Amino acid sequence: MLIISPLLVFLVLGTAVPSAWSKLHFKFRGLPYFDSLPVLKSRHHSMALCCNSPAPRQVIDPMISQRQPLYFTETDIEVDAKLSTVELILKYGFPAETHYVDTTDGYKLCMHRIPRQGARPVLLVHGLMSSSASWVQLGPNSGLAYLLYLKGYDVWMLNTRGNIYSRDHVNRNLPDSQYWDFSYHEIGTYDLPASVDAIIDKTGQQQIQYIGHSQGSTAFFVMCSERAEYAKKVSLMQSLSPTVYLRENRSPVLKFLGLFRGGFTMLIQLLGGFQVSLHTPLIQQFNKHICSLSESTSRICAIFEYIICGFNWHGFNQTLVPIIVGHSSQGASAKQILHYAQQQGQMAFQRYDYGGVLNLLRYKSLLPPLYNLSLAQSNVHLYYGAGDWLGSSKDASQLQNFLPNCIGNTKIASDSFSHFDFTISMDVRTLVYDQVINQCERY
Repeated sequence: MLIISPLLVFLVLGTAVPSAWSKLHFKFRGLPYFDSLPVLKSRHHSMALCCNSPAPRQVIDPMISQRQPLYFTETDIEVDAKLSTVELILKYGFPAETHYVDTTDGYKLCMHRIPRQGARPVLLVHGLMSSSASWVQLGPNSGLAYLLYLKGYDVWMLNTRGNIYSRDHVNRNLPDSQYWDFSYHEIGTYDLPASVDAIIDKTGQQQIQYIGHSQGSTAFFVMCSERAEYAKKVSLMQSLSPTVYLRENRSPVLKFLGLFRGGFTMLIQLLGGFQVSLHTPLIQQFNKHICSLSESTSRICAIFEYIICGFNWHGFNQTLVPIIVGHSSQGASAKQILHYAQQQGQMAFQRYDYGGVLNLLRYKSLLPPLYNLSLAQSNVHLYYGAGDWLGSSKDASQLQNFLPNCIGNTKIASDSFSHFDFTISMDVRTLVYDQVINQCERY
C-alpha cells in the first residue's frame, strides 16, 4: 500500500496558496432554464449538414426565444446531472448532432454540434478531465454553446481522446498502458487537426473560430507548433485560462507531483493507474488540507480536478452541486496530469520529459524540445483569473510576449475568479462570455 508522508504533504502545502478554498460563502441565486422538451435517448440524430449559403450575424430562433426563462427546480437539477451532452441540448429545445472523426494515430473522437446552416463555425474544446458537457451544463442562459448558437454561430464541441465520449480506438485490443500513453501533446498534434479538418469539410468554410478552456488552450498552442499550417485555418482563438506557462503555479497537488521527477511508476500509483482513478489516494490526502471543515461534506471536495485546480466557493451556487458532480471527472490519462506537473515552476513550454536517457532515444536530446509559439499565427485573445491556481498574470503575460498576434490579455473582473469559474461560475456570462462573444463578432 502506498503511504504518503504527512511531513511531505505539509511541506508542499506550505508553498501553496489555496486562498480560494478558505471560507464557505454560498450564494443562492436562481438560474434560468427553458421549458423541457421530451428527452431523446438516441445518440444518433438525423439533421441536415450545413450548406454554404450566407447567414446573418445574429439569428434568434423564434421557437427558442419565445420560451421565457424560469428557474431550475430540484427535479431539473437531478435530471440534468444524469443527461448526456446531446440529451441536455435536446431537452432545452436546441438541435443536436453527433459526429465522429478518426485521428491518424487511431483514436476515434466524438464531436457534438448545435448546427446552424451556413453560419460561421466555432469549435469549443474543454479542459482537463472535462467533456463537451462543460459548455451546456448550466443551461441556455449561461452555457457558452447555447449563447453562441443564439448569436448565429454553428457550434461544435470536441471531446478529446480518453473522455467518456471518445474512448474508442481502431485497435480494440490495445492494452491500457498503450491506450493511455498520451498527454496534451497528442491532443494538440492529432485530435485538434483532425477535428478542424472535419469541421471545414462538413461546412465548406475556409476557417473556423476556436475557444479553449485550460487544456483546450494548451493543446491549441501545441497544434500550432507541431502542425503550423493549422494556425491559418483558425481566424480567432480565445483562450480561457491559457495554462501554458505554470511558473507561478499554486496547485498543491501539482507541486507535490513535481517532486517525483523520473519516478513514473510511483506517480502512476499515486494517480490510480494509467487512467486517472476517481479514487486516487491524492484526493484523500489533499482534500482535508484544502477544504475547511464546513466544506468537507460537499461532494465537490471529492472531485480530483477541483483538488488540483482549486475551487471558488464565492462564485458558485451550491444548489447546482449535483449537475457539476454529474459532469465532472469525465476521463484523463495519468500522463496528462504528469505533463502539467513537469511544467509547474518552469520557464519553458516543452514536450513531455521522459528523463535524460529516454529523451535521447526519443528526441535526440537530453532535454525535451520546446514548443515554438511564434508559429501560432492566429489572432489570439487571452483571459485569466486572479484566483486561478494555474493562471497567474505573469504567466499570461509571458505567453502574450511569445505570441505574434495576441490581440488581448484580459484579467477577469473578479479577484476570486478561479480555474473552473470559466465554465461553472454563476456570473460567467457577464464576466466572461459577453466579452468572448463580442470578440467573435469582430472576426
